[in-house]
Amino acid sequence: MAIADSSVLIHLSRINKLPSLKKYFSKVRITQDVYNEVKTGIGASEIEKARQNWIIVENPKNFNEIDNISKLEDIEKADSSILILAEEKKEILLSNDYDLIMVAKSKGIECLWLTTFILRCLKKKIITKKEAKQILLELIDAGMRLSNEVYSTILTEIDKL
Repeated sequence: MAIADSSVLIHLSRINKLPSLKKYFSKVRITQDVYNEVKTGIGASEIEKARQNWIIVENPKNFNEIDNISKLEDIEKADSSILILAEEKKEILLSNDYDLIMVAKSKGIECLWLTTFILRCLKKKIITKKEAKQILLELIDAGMRLSNEVYSTILTEIDKL
């Protein structure tokens, strides 16, 4: 199981690849704050369907720390909520948010970038090389920011696998 940030859910739902999370993790947790960010807009109906089946909305037990961590670490409240939940559950945090990942790593939380997730899906044969490359292109077309250097590196990694 993993804990997902809204950036991952939004991007994957926009390109109709949200089910790849289920194939890889079987279940994904999000917090109410993250759910509030994704329950409307493009892809919201797919996220809602998944929430009925394999996306679990769960708040951290240490709910009172959300605002404090948010202020101290200078991250959004939703990011703080999943950070605390990932720490409590000792689960992988899946995000595409640089600040969130840096804070999570400083706390010893295992993190996956969305691009790393794609590579892991390829390694597990959930997707093919061709599909991995197509997903990257579709994510960029759907608004995901990715530097040319990172894009080139990921394409090289895909070809190596």
